[in-house]
Amino acid sequence: MRLLPVALALSLASCGGGAPAGLPTELTVVVNAPFSAAPWVADAIERGTRLAAEEINADGGIETAGERYTLAVRTMDTGLSPQRAVENVRTAVADGVLAIVDEGTGVDASWEVARDADLPIGIVFQGGMGLVDHEARPNVFRIAPTDRGIAFRYAEYLVPKGLRIAFLHDDTGYGQEGAAALRRAFECCPEAVEEDLTIPADGDPAPHVLE
Repeated sequence: MRLLPVALALSLASCGGGAPAGLPTELTVVVNAPFSAAPWVADAIERGTRLAAEEINADGGIETAGERYTLAVRTMDTGLSPQRAVENVRTAVADGVLAIVDEGTGVDASWEVARDADLPIGIVFQGGMGLVDHEARPNVFRIAPTDRGIAFRYAEYLVPKGLRIAFLHDDTGYGQEGAAALRRAFECCPEAVEEDLTIPADGDPAPHVLE
């Protein structure tokens, strides 16, 4: 997880004042992720963020403009709710946090809240192409690969093998964005795709896999 140094460089550039010489100021990085709805995603993001913060702190923190800073990590649960994700960002802004490490839910709305507070958001999971735009969303960054990049590499790997390929994707935003990227990647050779099925996110995929 190397998103933190990027976010910190952007944030600390605007920090003024600070602690007395030799006493570092503690700054908070928020992990905004679906801890209750998708813990396998959220826990991995939190562990990576904490590891990065621990490594930075072990090296003495970050020094800029004659001041030293150490990092603390705080978690906020989105529950995969865009509305809750935006409310979390509003809370983070009000609390004066340094940066947000985000799974991606709600970024379409929360980026403006963060931008108005000069707060960087780093997306580390969702790969939708529209989430990051250097000109339109200058405070949003990505460390995760895009759906498009993965889909095209997947097509390059599978098509020459002559396999019968089936796309199974769920009906969440993740699934729909991923399916769209795969369809674009396989436009050159649609004959390679036998099935393209949408299944409920809360259903059992086993029958569809067997089919």
